[in-house]
Parts: sequence; structure tokens; C-alpha cells
Amino acid sequence: MSRKIKMCIGVISLIIFTMPFLAFAEKVGVFFDSNVAQIKFAAGDVKAALESKNFTVEMLPLTSLNEKYANKKVVIAIASNNTVTKVLTRQGGTIPTGVGEQAYGLQTTKKGQSSYWVLGGDINGAMYGGLQIAENISHDGFSGLYNNQESPFMLNRGMKLNMPLDRRIPTYVGGWTSNSAKKAIPHVWDMMFWINLIDQQARNRYNVLSVWVHHPFPALVKLADYPKACLPRIEGFDGFVKEMNHEQRVAFWREVMQYAHSRGMKFYFFNWNVYVDYAKDQYPEITKDLSNAATIDYMNKCMKALIDTYPDLDGFGITAGDGMSKSPEENTSWTYQAIGKPVKEYLTEHPSRKFNLIHRSVYSNPQLFDSIYAPLKTVSNVTTNFSFKYAQAHMYSTPTPKWGAAIESATKLGIKTWITIRNDDYFYLNWGDPKFVRDYMAGIPEKQNVISMYIGSDGYNPTRTYFCKNEAMNGQLEVERRWYMEMLWGRISYNPQISDDVFKNMLAKRFPTVSADNLFQAWTLASRTLPKVTELIMGAWSLDFHWYPEACWSDPGRCTGFRTIDGFANETTIAKGSDLCDIATSAAGNCQGKKSSYTVADEMQVDAEKALSKINTITRNGNADLDMAIDNVKQMAYLGIYYAHKVRGATFKKAGQIEKARESMGRAYSWWIKYSRAMEVTYHTDSFRNLSINPDWKFGDAAALKEFTDLGGIGIPDGK
Repeated sequence: MSRKIKMCIGVISLIIFTMPFLAFAEKVGVFFDSNVAQIKFAAGDVKAALESKNFTVEMLPLTSLNEKYANKKVVIAIASNNTVTKVLTRQGGTIPTGVGEQAYGLQTTKKGQSSYWVLGGDINGAMYGGLQIAENISHDGFSGLYNNQESPFMLNRGMKLNMPLDRRIPTYVGGWTSNSAKKAIPHVWDMMFWINLIDQQARNRYNVLSVWVHHPFPALVKLADYPKACLPRIEGFDGFVKEMNHEQRVAFWREVMQYAHSRGMKFYFFNWNVYVDYAKDQYPEITKDLSNAATIDYMNKCMKALIDTYPDLDGFGITAGDGMSKSPEENTSWTYQAIGKPVKEYLTEHPSRKFNLIHRSVYSNPQLFDSIYAPLKTVSNVTTNFSFKYAQAHMYSTPTPKWGAAIESATKLGIKTWITIRNDDYFYLNWGDPKFVRDYMAGIPEKQNVISMYIGSDGYNPTRTYFCKNEAMNGQLEVERRWYMEMLWGRISYNPQISDDVFKNMLAKRFPTVSADNLFQAWTLASRTLPKVTELIMGAWSLDFHWYPEACWSDPGRCTGFRTIDGFANETTIAKGSDLCDIATSAAGNCQGKKSSYTVADEMQVDAEKALSKINTITRNGNADLDMAIDNVKQMAYLGIYYAHKVRGATFKKAGQIEKARESMGRAYSWWIKYSRAMEVTYHTDSFRNLSINPDWKFGDAAALKEFTDLGGIGIPDGK
């Protein structure tokens, strides 16, 4: 048989073999309103999910929906759409009741072909429901049965992004120009960065995007009275320059804001006062003196121009205190004169424009805010909220932090409150314990008044990853590298009752070659260990530089450097709001029913060892993302076991049991070495506000060994 004939037979066989698949691939119709951006976005995810399950998809206008459609279908609509609900009821479904803002109901009907129905309380609710049905299809195809509703637990779920807009107008890293700040500036002015970030975080149910800058105005507005205060172009570090004039920058940020709205997100800028970066260099009369009339005049005109220039800007956040040196009353009065008053004047003249002003609690309080900002209550199109730094800089401590005095005061005054949830604990590690997040949501005080939150760091500027040693992981968005942590906080703050199966399904989709259940359990257990050590030793050490658990570090300029067992036992007590028994009391045997530090150490060690046992069943397959996930679980487990032995050693030392303390610290050292070497293999070192890891991940080895030798240990511990 000739080679040509063989080839023809092969082609014919291939066609015959594939014909049944081509002939019998099921068709599914997706009915939606393509004129609504949020719903169109969700419908796109539904289409991708169906195609991943080998369905043929036709995207159909919602107006064409009727009972005669013969194929399976997915319908995404607003619950108030009578045409849709009539078809739903005729096909055996029921109209969901009580679906309000951002809420949705899912239904499955079986009359005729199977159909999935998403009915939102509003367009954002319809989007979230569509995204959820897309996830369901990705996991179960068209075999699932759904009859449930979801509504937001936390009405506003925000990202707190500290972002320098230019080297001359930094964000809150002050004089510390970290690598993340240097590298952030080009990405801040890249529209694809914002598109990818907004899409990803919309899927995670975030609906607020807040950008925090010392003094953003030189990059955003141009004032007739202060024209030189407008940046001529964008400058970064290492020679980066982007030639963007004022008009181009305005167009850019308008596009970002419009895109955020198309994914159901509100957009805010936040600033710190009284920073006047760049403007003061162009106009010496503008200073940080709170009594300076020129500065107030300049800020007035900045605020009016900002609102006028960006019709899609939803609000603005104010910080009284940083950079200001007066009393809380003087600081708050200045912020009203500089920012609150021009907002009142502009919004009074433009009654159709709605705007929200958020005043942070830093060097202020709810009573002063309520009194000094009272004139804004007369402007119906302005809302004012208070904002409180909840759990200070360490969200990963006790899930029930008691930092809520200002929240209670705001509640009594009837002021709606936002909480800042600060992560200055984990920059490298992709933490993930769903139960902790659920407990955290349940512990938020005055829930009827706390309507909003935003999560983020001060000492790190998250744009694109650059510090992975595996170059395949660099260049992605930081919210993609830390996708699991970002997802847990977004999804659970939307619905704390969300099943763990949702997260297991996401792991199965991302890592289809491994056991999603084992990976989920390992990730959870390894993550669970780490907040416990902070809860046990945090006390009043609340600021970011007080404690950095990824490095067992406290800023040496203000605290103690590498935090020793004496630092654990003597210098602090338990975190505010915790019901644990502190190390000193545990050592004295006086816990009186509270959980002792010995028990906490045992729990940490057991969980971390279980995590290692489960993660060791998972085989690497050369996928960089999976390798990173496996390494991440191991690194958290190593660090957790190190801290378990260190907590135990500190308690033994405090109790005068030096031999047991020495033994514990010998074991601790061995696990520190495991951790530091695992981090050394995976990550380049970096500088943050609370530490510059230098020169490599071995920076703490000598200090960890000294804890052993100071207790009489000799040589290098063997880890037994």
C-alpha cells in the first residue's frame, strides 16, 4: 500500500472517529442583555465554562427568550424582569423573593430541557449569580440542581491599594522607597494591569477599588491658579519615564473608573494630610503648616477639580494625622476646611452628582467628625462615613480583635463605618484558612453599622510579581499569585456561609491532576498555625513595624530586631480580644481554664505536621503554579512548627525549665533552617516598611541559633 493511500485512509478514519462528537455535541443557549456590561461579563464566563465541558454555545439576546427554545439554556436577568419570570414560572420555576442589592437567586428547571436561571436583585447581583453558575458548570457541567439565594454580608468589599503615581508623589512608604514602590509606577499607568485586576477581583466579589496616595492631585488635576503643580509627565525609578500629559492622564483614569463600574466596583482615591508633594516644590507658599491659608486654598481647588474632572469618581478618603502635628480637633478642622468644605460647595452646586466622603479615625474620632463635618449633612447628594483601622496592622491574629471603641462611638452617633483590615503580615506567603475568615466576619462588632471594609497593606505596593526565582511566576498580577488568599476574603465577606466545596472546586479546576481535597486540607492546616503565634504574643504591638511574622522580626529601630523567646514571653501579652492564656501566666500555671501556650504550641505543631503529611502525597508535575502552591504549604508548615517549638521554649524558659527550653529551641532552630532554605530557593529577598530582608533568607540563622546556645546548647542542633 502506497504512503499516499495510507495517509488518505488515516484522514478518513479520523473524520469518521470524530463525527459522532461533532454530531452530538449538545447546544446550550445563554440568554442575557449584552447592553449591560456586568451581565455581559458574567455571560462570557458562562460561555467559557460550557465550552470547557464540550457544549456548543449560542449567545442570545434576552429579548428572544421564549418557551419554545428547544435546547438547554442559561438565563441571566434581573428578578424584576416580568417577561423572564413568566417564562420561568411556566417552565416550573418560582420567582425568588427578597433579592435585594447585589443579591441573586439560582434555579434549575426540568420542564423540557434542563435550564439554569440567574435572577439578580440588581445588575451586580445578576453578575455575581452568573459568575457563580459559571463556576458550577465548570465543576458539574449541566448535572447540578440549584435552588438557592445569596446576598452580601458586607455591603462594600474593597481593595486597599497603596500605589505611588510618580516618584515625586509617593504612597505611604514615606522615606522608604521599597522595591515594590519602585516597580509599581509603570504598572499603575498600564490599562491592562487594571483590566486584569478588576476582572479577577470582581470574580472574587470585591466591589470597591481604592487607591491610596500621599497627595494624588498633581497627577490627576490641573488648576488655573496653580498650573505648575500639574506633573508634566510621569517619572518612575531606574530611568522610567512615560510621556503622558494632563489630558492623557485624565482619559486614563476615566477609563479605569468606567471599567471598574462595568464590573460593579466603586472607585475611590485616598490621601494623607497634610502632604503636598510636588506642589510645594513648585509653589513655596504651599506648606505643611495647618494655619497656612495658601495650602487650604490650594487643597480646596484640588478637591473641586478632582470631582469635576472625574464624574465616575465615587468618593474620597481622608486621613487626619499623618504629617500633621496638631490636636485631633485641629487636625479634623483642617481636613474639613481643606477637603470637606469644597466637597460641600461643589455638590451643593451640582445636585445630580452623588459623592461619598470617608474620614479615617487616625488622629481624629467620631465625635469630632460628626460635629465638624455637620454642614455636609445638609447636602442630600453627599454621604459621609467614618473609617476605623480594625485590628490595627495585623489582621492575622485573633479572629475577634477588640479594637472597636471608635466603632461603638460611631454607632451611637448613627455614622456608618468602614473598617480597614491591614495585612502587613504576609507578603510572600499565600495564606488560606476559610474558617479563620468566617470567624473574623462573625466577630466584627456593631455589624448593623459596619457596612464596608477594605483589605490591604501599607508597606507593600501590589502590582505585578517580580521576586520569584522561578521566572515563570514573575510578571503575573500579585492578586493572581496570591489568588487563594484574595479569593477567600472576597468570597467569604460576601457570604460567610459559602461552602468549602466551592474552594475545593476552584482548586480542582486550577490543579486538575492532584487531589483537591488533600490540597485544600493541607493549605488550611498550614495556614491555621500562623495567626495563633501572633494572637499569643501581639499584645499592644499593633503597628506594622512592631511585628513581621514571615521573618520573626520587629523593627530594630523601634522594637527588638529578631524577636527572641524573651520577646515572646516578657515584652507583650496576648492580642487584644483574645481569650488565650499568655506565656507568662501559662508558665506560672495560672491559666484558670484558658488555653495555655503549651496547648497552643501543641495545636500548631499537630496542624502543621498534618499539613506536611497531606502535601507530601501530592506529586509535582512541572507546572510552576502547582509547584508554588506545594512550596507555599510547606513553607507555612515549616514556619508554623518553628513557632510551635519557640512558643513552647519561651514558656519553658519563663517557667525556669531551662533544659526543656534548650531542647525546644534546638528543634526550633532546625525548623527555622528548613523554612529559611525553602524561602531562599523560592524567593528573592525584598524590602518592606517593616524589614529589609538582607542579604538573603539566611538573615535570621545566627539569631535563631543563638537562642539555643544562650540556653547552654552546644554546636548545631540535629533537630531531634
